Amino acid sequence: MATQIKAAKDCPGQKIVITREVNAPCALVFSAWTDARHLSSWFSPLNVECRSFDADIRVGGAYRLHMVSKNGDHIALGEYKEIIPNQRLRFTWEREDTPALSTLVTVEFEDLGRTTRLTLTHEGFTDQEDAADHNEGWTSMLEKFARLMAQNKIATNQ
Repeated sequence: MATQIKAAKDCPGQKIVITREVNAPCALVFSAWTDARHLSSWFSPLNVECRSFDADIRVGGAYRLHMVSKNGDHIALGEYKEIIPNQRLRFTWEREDTPALSTLVTVEFEDLGRTTRLTLTHEGFTDQEDAADHNEGWTSMLEKFARLMAQNKIATNQ
């Protein structure tokens, strides 16, 4: 797994890039990211509970993610900007408590046959500390996601 934190060329501020190989076919991995009925079963870092993930997964559709950790409630919301089946998912990311700070998440899916290379880019952070915090959360979540996919523990509509 490679992780980078650097300035984005097309989006002001910092960005993170995390790459992870998932032991599941690309169509199944993409479905796990776009099946609103099942996102709440996995979409949170380790040791953080995903209470709900409500989503209208279509370009222009909105989502609201409610997570709870030892530090309290964390609510993220945004809008889906691009959906290309089995290739790319792009959505905005805002914290409910700071809606003026909107960032952009892009998830790319590369079909490697029996496995999928997943690359997550999150850009537009205003400072290095925020980027590092999100890097830690996304890295933990992708590790959890890869483990659950390998164990066939994420139900999808596939």
